[in-house]
Amino acid sequence: MDVLSYQVRRGWMDFIMRDCAKYRRTTVSAKIKTYICFWLLCLGCFFALDANAKGIVIERVGVNHDNGRYTLDADITYELSDVAREALHKGVGLTFKLAVAVMRPRQVLWDQAIIKERRSYYLSYQALTGQYRLNFDDSPLIQSFPTLDSALAEIGTLRDVPVPLFGRGLRENKEYVELRAWLDVESLPVPMRIRAYIFPEWRHNSGWYRWQPNL
Repeated sequence: MDVLSYQVRRGWMDFIMRDCAKYRRTTVSAKIKTYICFWLLCLGCFFALDANAKGIVIERVGVNHDNGRYTLDADITYELSDVAREALHKGVGLTFKLAVAVMRPRQVLWDQAIIKERRSYYLSYQALTGQYRLNFDDSPLIQSFPTLDSALAEIGTLRDVPVPLFGRGLRENKEYVELRAWLDVESLPVPMRIRAYIFPEWRHNSGWYRWQPNL
């Protein structure tokens, strides 16, 4: 009787253990599926937001050389996302930066930046007057514009910008020039800066535009 009872108990224990193991596998599998679905959903939202995000596009770049004087021309399109516009209209100033570099190719390491030049623009909105104010590189001179589009067009239209160091860098035909424009999220207030790191609608960056000047 004891032997039979032991066998019955052992059979029930084996059945329960198999069922528990199956339940654990099912639970783990369900958790993995839930985890994967969650991250796929997040990625889908991320790319959906990114697709609706605005940005900066470098349309044209040129370097002019006249009697040893080098100047830069460029046409850049700036289009702000809805969140950037909203922040601007609520009194948050936006800083846009422009970087230009003369690059020298190297066979072993990455290309070397021989010359670097930077410019910055600070754009703000005055709710009292409805004017957009723009100043360049911390200059005391402030320009006012009636519309946001006209202010952004001013930032994006570069004409006869002196780049005196280019003569030192563009000594050989192998050198090339790179240009990049972006919204500087580091200049935003700290709470907004954290959101700018996470959400793609704050990403306004042209990426590096590369061209070989014919001088």
